[in-house]
Amino acid sequence: METDNKETFIAACDDLITCKYLVAEYKIQKLLQELAKCEDACNLIGDCLEEYNREREFSKTFVKNTYGDFVCVMPEEEYKIIACVFCTLVDIDNKKIDFTDFIKRFFGADENPFDAFVSTMIIPFRNLMAEAFGYPKINLTGEEEIPEEQEADVEKKEDTGVEDDKFVSVQKLAVQILSELQFTRQDADVVDVEQICKALVKTTELKDEDVTAALAKSLRFYRVKLVKLLMKEIYDMFE
Repeated sequence: METDNKETFIAACDDLITCKYLVAEYKIQKLLQELAKCEDACNLIGDCLEEYNREREFSKTFVKNTYGDFVCVMPEEEYKIIACVFCTLVDIDNKKIDFTDFIKRFFGADENPFDAFVSTMIIPFRNLMAEAFGYPKINLTGEEEIPEEQEADVEKKEDTGVEDDKFVSVQKLAVQILSELQFTRQDADVVDVEQICKALVKTTELKDEDVTAALAKSLRFYRVKLVKLLMKEIYDMFE
């Protein structure tokens, strides 16, 4: 296990904080994958879990208020925050918790439930982990004081050639399509296009042009007027 992956783990936390709701489950999966590669993060979370009674603490965290609404009341102790968020993300990734139902149930009273989830759970978790590793905190709006060297690393990763730029563009367009279709009537074509775009978001990380091209070209067979031009923009890249 490598010991110098703290930066990529924190970056994965930031990706979850700034991502769209529709790709959040994928970003949670990536966060947990990066965590598993970071020995310091694993050790810190392991220490927190030793003192954490999951069943008892969950019953205190996810509760009904005096109005009968389900709410999330995060613990005050730092180790409990880390343990609670970690256990919740693992349960979401393992499908023990239905993510959509969880967001609606405990954060649905907010104007933007996903933003409330991020502000209540992910940002405090990220800040505690970052502080332990000597990285700056971010505020509740997700604005971060990124060190100059870290910004340079991010730019370097995003600018690695024409092919990488193509994958980044496809992923951004796929996320945009998913956002546009979020509240659209769900006919068969819309459902299929959403499935293809979710697959594009995931597979573009692999930088496999054959897989991405096959998915992109399949969009030409669907007639969804709302995102017609966006779909065309994607499959035209592979002509």
